[in-house]
Amino acid sequence: MVTQRIAEFVSQIRTEEIPQEALDKALLGMTDFVGVAVAGSREELGRIIRGYAERMGGAAEATIIAGNAETSPEMAALVNGTTGHALDYDDMSVSPIAHPSVFLAPAVLALGEGLGTAGREALAAYVVGYEVASCVAEPMFQSHYVQGWHGTSTFGSLGAAAAAARLLGLDPGQVRMALGIAASLACGLRQNFGTMTKPLHAGRAAVNGIQAAFLARAGFTADAGIIEAPLGFARVMGHTGEIDWSGVGRDLGKTYVIAGPVGIAIKPYPSCGFTHTAIDCALTIAREGITAERIAAIELGTSPFDCQLLIHHRPQTGLEGKFSLEYCVARALLSGEVRLRHFTDEAVREPAVRRLIETMRWVEQFPLPVMGTPEGFGTKSVTVTLGTGETRSATASVARGMPTNPLSDEEFTAKYRDCASRALSPAAVDESLARLRAMHTAQSVAEIMHPISGK
Repeated sequence: MVTQRIAEFVSQIRTEEIPQEALDKALLGMTDFVGVAVAGSREELGRIIRGYAERMGGAAEATIIAGNAETSPEMAALVNGTTGHALDYDDMSVSPIAHPSVFLAPAVLALGEGLGTAGREALAAYVVGYEVASCVAEPMFQSHYVQGWHGTSTFGSLGAAAAAARLLGLDPGQVRMALGIAASLACGLRQNFGTMTKPLHAGRAAVNGIQAAFLARAGFTADAGIIEAPLGFARVMGHTGEIDWSGVGRDLGKTYVIAGPVGIAIKPYPSCGFTHTAIDCALTIAREGITAERIAAIELGTSPFDCQLLIHHRPQTGLEGKFSLEYCVARALLSGEVRLRHFTDEAVREPAVRRLIETMRWVEQFPLPVMGTPEGFGTKSVTVTLGTGETRSATASVARGMPTNPLSDEEFTAKYRDCASRALSPAAVDESLARLRAMHTAQSVAEIMHPISGK
């Protein structure tokens, strides 16, 4: 059974058996997460969730990123996961269709700090959690996502449980219990995209994983075959057909999805990943010298799926703008770039933005994206018609930042520094980046957390 295969992988794979390339990808995700969590900590959402954690209390075992405070691993994971996803600037993956680092890194860092886990073991736990989330998602993510579930929360809860179970050294039977517990805790509805609750999905997934692993270690019980059972995770949470489970999970520990063409993608823009190919198109047109004032009409080439996700056609807030295809394209055409500063309520309401949005129309001209492929975030096109009647058009299928179209090291470092500098001193930014880059050799996770604590 697939749950048993997963449990054996989690408990039996040795760190030295994990390829260095997979560990390096985990480090990339961890570093990106820390940067965006520092930046997200200064959002209103961050103030609210930190206040909640303070009220709930807990043993001071884990650091709240840029919060100048320690709390329990569960509360730290909740805060850090939520702030890490606050800006929708964290990494993403098409296998699973989710944001992996915001459910894995908060759980691994919060739990690892309290346990005194070495940096390399923390990276191994991240890889294990990533591979488990991808394995569970493999036979069902298309139907699961289309039906309205948010994979960061659902698959994320199981991935975080696997990572936490790895750190706690659970045996296969206990891992099965942890997965069973986490499956019942998992939720997350896409209707909440564009609100503070979407980032909360990430924080809750990290907490679900920690809670499930601790309960399983203490003897708490759950169904032992929760993923493939008749009323289990796959059947109940969106899969409408029969699944051949015979091959699912057989490559765990042999091949690593995290290091492949559908592994971690680093976002160059702080908006929903399904806007990114359109932003790429708009920036291509802007670089041709086409100014917004000359544009009379804009056609957005989409797939039938995009209307389910990019639901804010006339956004009123910065959060809604992140899930507005119209706003993201307008901003790219107006500014020639799409940055953190462009997702404020004031930026979304600019008259020039509104004028461009009113010229736009959607045209469904591409098929549904095939999730689990480098093109899984959907092909988009942007065609602008100028006042003279001339047209300019661009099409993109694989967004910048994807593993097959990656950011350069310089671009990645610039993103980290830009994000981290929103809450940390220049010295702390430098020190945090240096310690993250040396995580493979760190004696403990605490070494990583110190410069990002905000103290």
